[in-house]
Amino acid sequence: MTGPLGPPTVEPLPDAAWNRVERGLWNHMDRESAVSRPQPRRPRLWLAVPVLAAAALALWLGFRSHDTQPIDDEPTRIVAGATPSSASFGDAHVELDANTALDMFHQGRSPSAMVEYGAAWFSVAPRGVRPPFEVRAGDAIVRVIGTRFRVARDAEHVDVLVDHGIVEVRFRGALVTLTANQSWSSAKPTEIATSETHASIDPAPAMKQPDVVAPPASTPPPPPTLTPNRVDIERARYETLQRLEAKRPDAAMTGYLELSKGSSKWAPIALFAAARLAVDRHDRRAKSLLTIYLNRFQQGANADDARQLLRRLDEGTP
Repeated sequence: MTGPLGPPTVEPLPDAAWNRVERGLWNHMDRESAVSRPQPRRPRLWLAVPVLAAAALALWLGFRSHDTQPIDDEPTRIVAGATPSSASFGDAHVELDANTALDMFHQGRSPSAMVEYGAAWFSVAPRGVRPPFEVRAGDAIVRVIGTRFRVARDAEHVDVLVDHGIVEVRFRGALVTLTANQSWSSAKPTEIATSETHASIDPAPAMKQPDVVAPPASTPPPPPTLTPNRVDIERARYETLQRLEAKRPDAAMTGYLELSKGSSKWAPIALFAAARLAVDRHDRRAKSLLTIYLNRFQQGANADDARQLLRRLDEGTP
C-alpha cells in the first residue's frame, strides 16, 4: 500500500515571471480604482459669467440713477399778511416783511426760492461743495454760497441788498457781483450802489421834513474834515479781508479776529466771518468762535447762522 499523498510539488517561478504577475496585479487594481472613483464635475464657468455681469450692470445702473436722479419736490408757499413772518428751508433762514409771498423748492439738487411780491431777508449758511442757493424775482436770479441778503420785488421792479458775503445777480443776460453793504436795482441794472444811497430798498416811504430857517451864524462854520472816521476804516479793512480769504486764509483769519475786538458794528461781523472761515477750513477753533459770537451778540444779525453752524458741528454734518 502506498502512504497518504502530500501536497503537490510546485516548482518555484523565476524572478522574471513574478515581476510580470506583480505588474499585472497593480495594473488591474489601478483600473478598478479609476472606474469606482467618481469623476469631479467641472464648474460651469460659462453660466456664472453672464450672471455676474448682469448683477454688476444692475448695481451700476442703480448708483447711476441715484446720482443723476433730480430732487424735485412740491413748492412750499409762505405768505406773510399784515405782520412780518419767518421760516426755515434746510439750512436757510428767511425773514419775510409784511405783505410778502414766496415759494421755496428744489430745482434739481439746488435749493431755490421765488419771490412773488414783497421783500425778505435770506440768511444762507455756507454751502461748501453743495450747489448754490438761488432766489428768483422776476427776471433777476440771485445766486449765493453763504451770506445774508435781501430781495425786494414790486411787480417787475427788483432790488437786492447784501448785508455780508458775496452774491451774484443775473438780469437779462447781464451779471453783477455784490459784496457787503452794496445794493442793486433792476431800474439801473449796470450800477452798484452802497446801501446808504439805495433808498428804494427801504419799503417805508421817506417823510418830508418841514423847512427850517437857520439863524444867522456869527462865525463861519469850520471847514469839513477830510479824515475818515473809524467806521469807514473798519469797513475798508473788512472788505480787504474778504478779498484776502481765497489766497491767504490764515492772514484773513488773523485780521478778522483783530477786527472783532473793536466796539463798532464791524466787530460782530468780523467775529462771525472768522467763525465761518474756521468752519469752512475744519479749524478746531470753529466751535469756540461760534460760541463766543453767540455769547457776545445773542441778537446779532448772524445769530441764527451761528446757531445753525454750531448745530452742524455738534451733529457732525459736513
